[in-house]
Amino acid sequence: MDSITQAALGAVVGELVLGKKIGWRASAWGLLFGTLPDLDILFSPFLDEVTRLHWHRGISHSILMMLVATLVCAKPLAMIHRKRNVTVKDAAWFVFLAWSTHVLIDVFTTYGTQILEPFSDQRFALNNLFIVDLLFTLPLLVCFGAVAVRCGKVLFKKLETTAVPSSAAPRALIVSGLYVLFSFVMKSWALGSISDQVARDLEGAKIVAVAPTPFNTLLWRGLIETDKGYFVKFWSPFDSDETSYDYFPKNHELVTGYEGEELLDGLRWFSRGHWVARKTPEGNVVFIDMRFGEMRNREHQVLMPMFQWHLSYDDEGTFQAPSFRPRDLDVQGAMQLLWLRIRGQTDEWEGMKAF
Repeated sequence: MDSITQAALGAVVGELVLGKKIGWRASAWGLLFGTLPDLDILFSPFLDEVTRLHWHRGISHSILMMLVATLVCAKPLAMIHRKRNVTVKDAAWFVFLAWSTHVLIDVFTTYGTQILEPFSDQRFALNNLFIVDLLFTLPLLVCFGAVAVRCGKVLFKKLETTAVPSSAAPRALIVSGLYVLFSFVMKSWALGSISDQVARDLEGAKIVAVAPTPFNTLLWRGLIETDKGYFVKFWSPFDSDETSYDYFPKNHELVTGYEGEELLDGLRWFSRGHWVARKTPEGNVVFIDMRFGEMRNREHQVLMPMFQWHLSYDDEGTFQAPSFRPRDLDVQGAMQLLWLRIRGQTDEWEGMKAF
């Protein structure tokens, strides 16, 4: 998930595990260790496109790294706070929880996390939370804010103790945990509803994934595969009628001219085989990962895939596939449409062109 959420979760875990012994410093350590796995992005400028796809949420997010970080960091951390009776066991439990909860909430998203590296590059994704969800993050931020306020009072010598009320961290985790449970309930509801309609409408189709749309767990996107393409179906509990599908032909034959290129193989791996290709008016071939959805451009009445790469050879014959993000997207309009669709209003949402 986003860095703010990861940092806040780490801070809450730190307060929960070590707060009674080292006060606000526990949250500071938690913020650090809750952020460390995502520092793999610092290596991105030095990696080629293929390696970069494998690297982010790779070894740094693995079970092996959780154990290694715990073994390496526990004793030094205990030594730093030995005067406050922090044992190696206390420190080890903290490091493992801060690291593993970071990885866990990344698994909740669609991107996928390679928790079995270096033994397997399979990515695991539960698709129950969007990468940014304020309702999950807010309780963690409230707890973190309480720690920050307490820290400020300590620094200005208005308090003799550095401890934060012990109820803050458990309550934050309980509220956020209940929201995660709610997301699984909503996903199950959405999956059942989408499955029923697909069974009636699309003979032989397979549901690939059901995932939340941006910033919420009320509107869900179902990705459905057939031999020749993908259908996309949205569902909200406020829908009054069955809604239509968006259709994306696979067009896999368009990438035939790039067969054997390592980067193309890397894109196929990253998309877990769920991709389509299209040709732009300029004649360029575009590779689109279908798992991540589309934004609706209200002005141009088109669907704009958010994870796409433009394939080509440069003048020297080198294959390249730079990632592409639409620049002319009307974000405000897209958010307004999303809000209307959550409420079950489909008139403007449906009927846009696939590309």
